[in-house]
Amino acid sequence: MTVITFYGGIDEIGGNKFLVEDKKTRVFLDFGMQMGKAGKYFSEFLQPRTLNGMGDYFEFGLLPKLSGLYRKDYSRHTKFEDDYKKETTFDGVLLTHAHVDHAAYIHFLRPEIPIYCTEATKLIMQGFEDTGSNEQYLAYKENFAVYENSEGGQSRAKKPDHREEIPRQINIFKPYQKFKLDSIEVEPIPVDHSLPGVCGFIIHTSEGSFGYTADLRFHGRRSAETQKFVEKCASSDLDKLLCEGTRINKTDSDTEQSVELQVSQAINAAQKLAVVSYPVRDLDRFLSIYNAAKQAGRTLAIDMKQAYLLQLFESSQDYSGIYPKLNDPLIRVFIPRKSWGLVDKDRTVFGDKIILEDYDKWERPFVFANNSVDYRDIAKNQKDYVMYCSDYKLQDLIDVRPEEGSTYIRSSTEPFDDEMVLDHDRVKRWLTHFGLIKSDKNWLVSHVSGHGAQDEIKAVVEGSEAKNLIPIHTQHSEYFENWHKGVQKVELGGNIEF
Repeated sequence: MTVITFYGGIDEIGGNKFLVEDKKTRVFLDFGMQMGKAGKYFSEFLQPRTLNGMGDYFEFGLLPKLSGLYRKDYSRHTKFEDDYKKETTFDGVLLTHAHVDHAAYIHFLRPEIPIYCTEATKLIMQGFEDTGSNEQYLAYKENFAVYENSEGGQSRAKKPDHREEIPRQINIFKPYQKFKLDSIEVEPIPVDHSLPGVCGFIIHTSEGSFGYTADLRFHGRRSAETQKFVEKCASSDLDKLLCEGTRINKTDSDTEQSVELQVSQAINAAQKLAVVSYPVRDLDRFLSIYNAAKQAGRTLAIDMKQAYLLQLFESSQDYSGIYPKLNDPLIRVFIPRKSWGLVDKDRTVFGDKIILEDYDKWERPFVFANNSVDYRDIAKNQKDYVMYCSDYKLQDLIDVRPEEGSTYIRSSTEPFDDEMVLDHDRVKRWLTHFGLIKSDKNWLVSHVSGHGAQDEIKAVVEGSEAKNLIPIHTQHSEYFENWHKGVQKVELGGNIEF
């Protein structure tokens, strides 16, 4: 018998955690954060406690309480203490992509449970881990460890060299190349989404085959990949299709090409500086902004996190050459003032070593690079630049001081809850203060979603020709019943059998 149990992604957007059990094989499809549900209990200033391991997550049903799944340092230290003695019975996680609602809770898993993903997904997770605060996708530092100090006693292990780093087993698969996990055969097929390297899966079990769409659309730069996935589903005689429906209640979508055109027009209309915000890991959107800046004859100043990610992709044999390189003459890396704020000081007075101490280790190679700029370069040449500025780096505008005739372009999602509305109101106050938007606080939004609208999802449902359909990653599962007679609804924590 084959069973799929749904520990997330049911009647909600994201949080996908689907356990597939076939004979003795146990594999998770994704292991993500249920952002909506987590937001009901936690916030920026009310976080789950590390001291309780998975306990705070168990309390609100954010993680399934399954034996042999979670890292032993947490289990040993908390009320799940008996679990660390048990061997794992899980054979892997098939990861569609590196968005947090699909991948964030990998942090909690045992390192001996292999993660299967594309190289692009691994690179994005590496970027998260290397440049983030506490993300642990590819390896983790052991918590609650002690070490023998210089006085012969014991101390808490806080520094990196006192904590064991345990690497995870990351297995890279190639698109369209089948591989097996015991009784399960996996066929990864690329789909178009707002990250590179996203794959849906066709899963062949001992009792039949089913498809998993991951997150997909037809209106991006790789719509042909989504079409190929649908055609492969149709030719695979699927018993079931796990189909996302994030925007199934929406009737229209612009295209990535239309974003590029709209941004290009806005940049051309700007008399001075063009400031733009977009998802830094959406490299297709980066390409749209880059092309728009190039068309306008301007230089694009990106932040160091995106520079680091581009550097990782440049190092890849499979992905090098797809996106503009850091040495492109139309790309500069913006170096903000941090800590002591010494980047604009006389290097002969403070010395490079002291100046570099303002920055994290991963940032330091960019600080004095030939393609780096700081606020002085942009302030003096505002009509020559398109400057990336996220909602978390608005302070840089105090240094740059956009001149009259500057503009702001928002190329990211609009708010979908009250908390985001409040955050956006704060951002708009900053932009109004610097004259980047008008006093009515309207801003130019040019954005397309990573998810297909109604007609796109309908094309997936009808084109896949699956016998049964399970709505996932949606709050509007009722739409599927208009297009398919074999819709199977499940509850959170429930399962379906083959």
